[in-house]
Amino acid sequence: MSPDDGMTVPDHCVQALDRARRNSVDTTGALAVAHTRDSGSDLYLLVYPDRIELASTGGLMRTGAGREQLPFTAIDSVTARDRLIRSVLEITTGGTTLSFSAGRSTAAYLAGLIRSRMTAAPDNTALLNHLAELHAAGVLTDDEYAAKRATLLEP
Repeated sequence: MSPDDGMTVPDHCVQALDRARRNSVDTTGALAVAHTRDSGSDLYLLVYPDRIELASTGGLMRTGAGREQLPFTAIDSVTARDRLIRSVLEITTGGTTLSFSAGRSTAAYLAGLIRSRMTAAPDNTALLNHLAELHAAGVLTDDEYAAKRATLLEP
């Protein structure tokens, strides 16, 4: 877990990463991890370079366990709202708001990280590799390959 924006990772995120790994939550590639409990279930918010994921280990007998992905392109806004003791990270997408309870420094950190990822240039590495494979297989002509590659590399 190492963000690329120079922000200091709060201790809670480091502890949440350890807790997630102990609970067999895959955190590979995550820039940040946060943890909270809701109705007896462990909930994790994972921030990746291109998306966020909400993972639940479930309650009794692991009912309700699962994982949802939300690409940054689908997020309309993100806000950290201070409450009496903790903060709530609110992520709005398509008129729906996802609320995630966190400590104040953690919520502010996650909001900043998510906002920075929302405005970051997309990582087209996978698309470029796939494009090269199509070209090598003869599916794309040299001209088609060059045009599509130029489009993906534009700022």
